[in-house]
Amino acid sequence: MALTKDEIVKSLRTFRERRDALLHEDVVTFDHTFERFINFCDTDTLAKAVLATVDGKSTEDLNAWWAAATAYNEPKLQFPNDSDEELALRYRLIKAIDGPQYIQNLGFAHQKRKIDDCVELFRTLILRPFAEELSHRIGEAADLATPDARELQAVPLNRIPSPTEIKIFLSHKSVDKPLVYRYQRCLKELGFDPWLDEAAMAAGTNLERGLLLGFEQSCAAVFFLTESFIDEKYLATEIDYAIMQKRRKGNKFAIITPRYSNSVAIPGLLAPYVYRDVADGLEGFTHLLAALPIELGPVRWKSSVVQS
Repeated sequence: MALTKDEIVKSLRTFRERRDALLHEDVVTFDHTFERFINFCDTDTLAKAVLATVDGKSTEDLNAWWAAATAYNEPKLQFPNDSDEELALRYRLIKAIDGPQYIQNLGFAHQKRKIDDCVELFRTLILRPFAEELSHRIGEAADLATPDARELQAVPLNRIPSPTEIKIFLSHKSVDKPLVYRYQRCLKELGFDPWLDEAAMAAGTNLERGLLLGFEQSCAAVFFLTESFIDEKYLATEIDYAIMQKRRKGNKFAIITPRYSNSVAIPGLLAPYVYRDVADGLEGFTHLLAALPIELGPVRWKSSVVQS
């Protein structure tokens, strides 16, 4: 396999994008992301080289395997103990998927009734173990000390969020925009993705739908409690949306309320969640970072101070 460093880096990044989309994006787009992932495995030079090492290692009868796995009364999923044979079998199973009925039958056999639940079960039982093992092997095959290779090898997939769920919703009164703009700029500088209404919603967007989408794509909502804060109208709606996301996402969603004046009453619905009295923007920003459910990436030199 004679690939340049740039070709390997491109392959690693494309694989990570296709893999993460497959495992994390909404079920509505699953068929598309599944097809793109398989196409990458079939055509990418690096991925093909890795999978070629296990070609022919599995001789399992796929029809018999699916029949056992989808037996309604007692489904059985049996994989070889040998890692090469297991990877080969999983790849063959994935490539054998010819229509949604395979995934649905597997879900139905495990007492799943909704299509979304069937897809999630298929991801858990078949796709995720395959993607984890392939990630490790592609990282090793790349043989480069790049952040991309290290990420593939070292970061468990359950710690990698979807790109559509890591925004940070900044809720505020219009009069507090100068304060919130400073937070937005600092968050962007650190690599986070802050959500602000005027920047995130195109002209003509239905306000409540735009707000709801903002919350659905976020991992945290920050309510800036200043003397201008009043729990009314759209702020009340945003609190309701934040609580709804917290109930749905659990620990993967944080409600954060830095309070800039202890004369401001904590809204009753926000009282159970993370809040702290802060004296200034620096203290408030430190509090925000500590409360987020996501973290910064690995320490790296800036590209401007090293040679490519």
